[in-house]
Amino acid sequence: MTGKIHEAVCYAGKRHAGQIRKGTQLPYLVHPMEVMGILIENGCDEETVIAGILHDVIEDTCDDNDVIRGIVRGEIRSKFGAEVLAVVDSESEDKSKSWRERKEATVSALAGESLAVQLVCCADKLSNALSIAADKARTGEKVFARFNAPKEDLAWYYRAIAANLTKLGGYRMLAELKETVEAVFG
Repeated sequence: MTGKIHEAVCYAGKRHAGQIRKGTQLPYLVHPMEVMGILIENGCDEETVIAGILHDVIEDTCDDNDVIRGIVRGEIRSKFGAEVLAVVDSESEDKSKSWRERKEATVSALAGESLAVQLVCCADKLSNALSIAADKARTGEKVFARFNAPKEDLAWYYRAIAANLTKLGGYRMLAELKETVEAVFG
């Protein structure tokens, strides 16, 4: 692990302190660490790995406070660079919009995004899909009650994401995402 990746892990740990994964007792930091592992396994460069570690920092630790959001964006830019910030920004949804509006915006923009954005998005969704699959194996269909959308909408979203990761044809994580989505949603 490089010094910059270690710094990103520590920064994410501080920002996500006290958060847990939806519907579990797992510390939230488990998710960015899994994203990091997926990106490293797929041979991604340091900046992409760092962006993966930080991908939820703005969206999930700033609430809707624009002042805090601006401070955190500045910290990411100064510590990790403008390219990392651009990827993190692309992964941050506008939570003032409805679930469907946010997801449609993500799907429609994804095919035109950079390779780094698509890599982080794929690793993020793969981590989430693997978590859903593990929880579904334990609890069955009850796993879907924890989400803000019905199972059918979640299935649409994950399949649309996978279909729009147009730059990842040679990456194992895309094939794994598609396999996991089909295992979860049928």
